[in-house]
Amino acid sequence: MTHPIFWPLWGVLLLWTLWVFFLAVMTLKRAKDADLLTPTAKVFGYPVLFAGLLLDFLCNTLVLTLLLGELPREFTVTSRLKRHNRQSTGWRKAVATWAEPLLDPFDPSGDHV
Repeated sequence: MTHPIFWPLWGVLLLWTLWVFFLAVMTLKRAKDADLLTPTAKVFGYPVLFAGLLLDFLCNTLVLTLLLGELPREFTVTSRLKRHNRQSTGWRKAVATWAEPLLDPFDPSGDHV
């Protein structure tokens, strides 16, 4: 285990890694929606999806719990951010709003949070 002084750095690194996986999964979604996802791409892509879900769960339960000062009610970071974007006011809503430009442009729907 690392010294506690490095824990914020590990949190940022976990969130950054989750964002990179998000970008990969959204690319897979675009290909699937366009009916361009080949069987080979599925073999290589679906493990990315499952690793991303595990990373999402870890970020939600570890990093966002500390960042938002509450235990998670949802399984994923996105679900938690959506809830705060809809229902919260103050700094928790500000966290959700801060994440929007990092996520929305890369979601094919354009509205991820």
